[in-house]
Amino acid sequence: METIFTKEKLFKAYIDCRKTKKNTANALKFEINREKNLFKLLRELQLRDYQISRHICFIVEEPIPREIFAADFRDRIVHHLLYNEIRELFEKDFIENSFANRIDKGTHRGVKKLKEYFKTDETTFYLKLDIKSFFCSIDKDILYKMVFSKIENSDEPIYWKNEVLWLCKKIIYHNPAKNYIFKGNQKLRDLIPKNKSLFFSNGKGLPIGNLTSQFFANVYLDKLDQFIYSLGFKYYVRYVDDFIILGDRNLIFKLPEIKIFLQDKLNLKISDKKIEFQSIQRGIDFLGYYIKPDYILVRKKVILRFKNKLHNLKTSPESSSDRKTLAMISSYFGHFSHANSHNLRKYFCANFLK
Repeated sequence: METIFTKEKLFKAYIDCRKTKKNTANALKFEINREKNLFKLLRELQLRDYQISRHICFIVEEPIPREIFAADFRDRIVHHLLYNEIRELFEKDFIENSFANRIDKGTHRGVKKLKEYFKTDETTFYLKLDIKSFFCSIDKDILYKMVFSKIENSDEPIYWKNEVLWLCKKIIYHNPAKNYIFKGNQKLRDLIPKNKSLFFSNGKGLPIGNLTSQFFANVYLDKLDQFIYSLGFKYYVRYVDDFIILGDRNLIFKLPEIKIFLQDKLNLKISDKKIEFQSIQRGIDFLGYYIKPDYILVRKKVILRFKNKLHNLKTSPESSSDRKTLAMISSYFGHFSHANSHNLRKYFCANFLK
């Protein structure tokens, strides 16, 4: 019988998952009886007996407090399996300038593309928008209808459509807040506003961090991307729920239309407090950088965060291993390298990294 749930595909998904999660406790536990666990998972999928395991909930504090629901390692394997099956079907219709969680995209390419748009005579102003509580506001019914339509109208065989839709529906409609264990400081939960928590989302929303959540976020907002293009805007960049349109001063008059589209079609709202409409000569704060027509600077908050981490290492050197410290420093210097930051790097080397 033909099926997408084959041992070859599941093993590839396992290898993909292991690349980033091999040292976690769940991954190591899975590894102890790898073959047995993989074949058990394969059988569950083939019989449609697969059930999503308990999530681990915790709070990260930087760059801002966020509520994370981490899937079990076996569920992450399933996420990769599904992603590998459907990615190309959806990707072929995504716009070029959607930069989050896509192969050969990312923050640095998004910043580079935005910088390129500064050079055209048509871009004298920018409108920067942010969707309010995006991940917690995703309407699962709207999302599943999008996924269903795309898959049902594809040229794939019936068995493929049925199995993919079954798994998509299971993942999309799963609510991790119904089955979880919390790890970390309970007091940190008070830092999360109710509108940014799955515990208060009334069944809406996807958990931040899962591969499928990141992918389905792009599926959901592809409708917005296509709408922005339909308005005639050529200079547009989106990274998850942050998006920027460049044009002349008249682009501000399209804001009500964009708000109506988001509300009516996607059940989303613009965060009014984060609306920015300025001349591009003022520069744009985007993805950890401050982008000006002639240069790019590292955002001040990023620099301060790096200083604080280095200070904490000096006062509590036992709080981190040498490997983690080196990885953290390399990550920040890698971020700096995409800006005009020669003097900034010299400053850190001279004052913090002797």
